[in-house]
Amino acid sequence: MALSDPKALVIYSSPAGTTRQVAQVIITTLKNIGYTPRVIDLGSRDDLVNLGAKCGDLINDYCLWVGSPVYAGHAVPPIMNFIAQLPKSRRSYAVPFVTWGAVTSGIALYEMGKMLNEKGYTVLGAAKVLAVHSMMWQFKEPLGENHPDAEDDDMMRGLVGEVDAKLLSDDIQPLSLETLNYQPREIQESMQKLNIEVAKQLLPQKKLDDSCTQCGSCEEVCPAQAITCNPYPQFGPECFLCYNCVRLCKVNAIKADLSQVENMLRGKAKEMGEKQLSQVFV
Repeated sequence: MALSDPKALVIYSSPAGTTRQVAQVIITTLKNIGYTPRVIDLGSRDDLVNLGAKCGDLINDYCLWVGSPVYAGHAVPPIMNFIAQLPKSRRSYAVPFVTWGAVTSGIALYEMGKMLNEKGYTVLGAAKVLAVHSMMWQFKEPLGENHPDAEDDDMMRGLVGEVDAKLLSDDIQPLSLETLNYQPREIQESMQKLNIEVAKQLLPQKKLDDSCTQCGSCEEVCPAQAITCNPYPQFGPECFLCYNCVRLCKVNAIKADLSQVENMLRGKAKEMGEKQLSQVFV
C-alpha cells in the first residue's frame, strides 16, 4: 500500500567527510521533491543528545537513509549500534548506503540491510559509493581519488527518485537482501573473521607526544566520542581507528606511523579484486 505522507530520516557516521557528502546529496534531493528530512550525524555530540527520543516515532511511515563508511569490511560501530537500538517497526522502510575506499566494500551493506530487516524495516534500495580512502590523506594518488564525484552524486539523486517512486506506489516492492550479498564466498568468509577489534591489532597505533597543548580539539573531532581530555587525551575502547585525531591535531601531537599503509592497501585492493566503482541497488 502506498504511503500518503512518507517521512525521511538521514542518519550517518562520517569520520573523513565523504559519507557526509553523500548524505548531503540525499538530503538536498529529498528536500527538492517535497520531504522535510530529519538529519542525525552520529559524530556530532549535539545530535546525540536525546537520540532515543528523536528516534522513538520511527515505527510508521518513515524511510531511513542510513550511511556509513566501510571499515575492515563492515559498517562502523556507531551505525550498527544505532540500528541495534532502533524500535521495532510496524510499517517503515530503509535504504542503507556506504562509502568505500577502493579496497573492498566488504559485507557492510548486507549486514546493515539484514539488521534493518530484522528490526522490521523493509529495505527498498542501497548504494555503495566509491570514495577516497580515509587512511591515504598523506599520499599522492590515493585509492578512490576524486570520489565521490558528480557522477556519483547523480547516481544518488536517481536512487532517491526511485525509492520515492516505490514509496508512492500501490505495491511497494522490497529489495532482496541477497542482492546485497554480492561478495564471492571466500571474501564473505574472510570478512566474517575480520572486525574493528581485529583491525585495531593490525593497524598502526596512536601515540601522544609532549607537544600536546591540551586544546581538546581531538575530543571534538572524534566521531566515536572515544577521546576524553583529562587533561591530556585518553583513548577509550570506542575508538575504531579513523585517525581523525592524527589527521586534524593542530600541533601534530598525536602520531601514527602510516608509512607502510599505502603499499598494504594497494596490495589488498588487488587481492580483493572488487571493481572500483559506485553502484546502486533497487
